[in-house]
Amino acid sequence: TLVHDTTLVRYGDVKFNRAKLLNVGYLEALKEHNWDCFIFHDVDLVPENDYNIYLCDNEPKHLVVGRNTTGYRLRYKGYFGGVTALTRRQFTKVNGYSNNYWGWGGEDDDLRERVALQKMKVVRPSPDVAKYTMVFHTRDSGNEVNGARMRLLKKVAKVWRTDGLNSCSYRVLSIEHNPLYINVTVDISVTNQNL
Repeated sequence: TLVHDTTLVRYGDVKFNRAKLLNVGYLEALKEHNWDCFIFHDVDLVPENDYNIYLCDNEPKHLVVGRNTTGYRLRYKGYFGGVTALTRRQFTKVNGYSNNYWGWGGEDDDLRERVALQKMKVVRPSPDVAKYTMVFHTRDSGNEVNGARMRLLKKVAKVWRTDGLNSCSYRVLSIEHNPLYINVTVDISVTNQNL
């Protein structure tokens, strides 16, 4: 198994957009190699069990069943965030993440809706295996709660075909190849955030 990490760094004075950065990571990774499995991983989650295998499945896979901050339970019914694994086919079928979630929150629920719209099911490892420790941190400036997230979530069924991988605009500022990862610095700024 060949594993490689693409690290993305945002550039400029814009709000954080995790979903768009994950789309950029996917698109840039495919320029390096013909990958078929993509693990989308929050940097503040550390796996506790080595048997939680980082591989894709026949259906989109959610690897965080529990974490220390939630008493090792699912955060809420339908939660699909933190660490997910999708094949290239699955991710392109849902058109990736939405590019419109500026600030914190909503993008994982949007992806779950896209998965459901394509009649795919989310699978998870057993709760005793899929445990994580969340590293405590304060929210960065520019990553304030996204006040538009609920409004955006109501539009998923209408916009998923045109908002995602096929509309992800960005400018690569630099690419640095390191032994274990590739650092890609991008400018993801747009003129109208939270359309």
